[in-house]
Amino acid sequence: MGADGYRYDCDVCGSFIFTRSAAASQYLDFTLPFRAVLSRRIRLQTDSLGSQDDIPVVTTYDIENLIEEAPSLPSPAQQASGIIRFVGDYVIKAAEPLRQFPPEFHPLVGAVDRRSAEKIASELIERGVLIGIDASDLQHQYQSIELDLTLAGWEIYEAEKRGVTKAKTGFIALKFGDATLDGLLDQHVKPKLQEIGHPLIDLRDVSRAGIIDNIMRAHIQDAAFIIADLTHDNPGAYWEAGYAEGLGKPVIYICEKSKFDDRQTHFDTNHCTTVMWTKNEPDEFVEKLAATIRRSLDYQ
Repeated sequence: MGADGYRYDCDVCGSFIFTRSAAASQYLDFTLPFRAVLSRRIRLQTDSLGSQDDIPVVTTYDIENLIEEAPSLPSPAQQASGIIRFVGDYVIKAAEPLRQFPPEFHPLVGAVDRRSAEKIASELIERGVLIGIDASDLQHQYQSIELDLTLAGWEIYEAEKRGVTKAKTGFIALKFGDATLDGLLDQHVKPKLQEIGHPLIDLRDVSRAGIIDNIMRAHIQDAAFIIADLTHDNPGAYWEAGYAEGLGKPVIYICEKSKFDDRQTHFDTNHCTTVMWTKNEPDEFVEKLAATIRRSLDYQ
């Protein structure tokens, strides 16, 4: 036990600290789904931190927010996509097949436990997406694997990286705390995009507990398109837009009109299509934004 709480070194979750109050919290839920969600969040935060000395701290606030949010694990289809990304990323980085699923495999792909993740991997083998072991052997924990993507698997992997997926959800990058922008987003943009079948989320919708970096990357990877508001020249919004551009995702830039007219945006983006908004004409803005999204997604 450290000065601030209890430290745990877990092969699955990574190293983390439970504060004393969190460990004693009445809100702790020891059912498997809750533990799986918490394990995934800790692992995602663990992997986003660069120093072994800087480890996640789970507080009572985190536990209470997790209960309030009632988040779920990714669907089986999303887990399958996660497995494809996991194997593809490993093979590209290591320049060799994946020879063993590491302990953190199932929380990173979003499965409730290792057996569930291996079951989906087995089906991907049967469908010709993965190769390197017989599907029945994988379910029986056969250890000598040389798992790789087939050509069909690599095509899926590359399509997901480029954003050519069946995803419908959009992700918005912006500076939080601007009352005008927040109102525009909540009262006009999100309802309109929900109406046309493209729910829009931001980080406030998926994590209030400060576990950000890898969750943000995962949502950008899974999104059909990205909206980046450049009104405040927010570095985070620029970074997220650049990350999405690098993945080949459609990125739609928006900016408050008077700001763009006076100072434009960074020279790397001021030549890109930018949908202007004003607080007095929200309906016109959301119609233009929706039309731009339709064009970006190649609607007929």
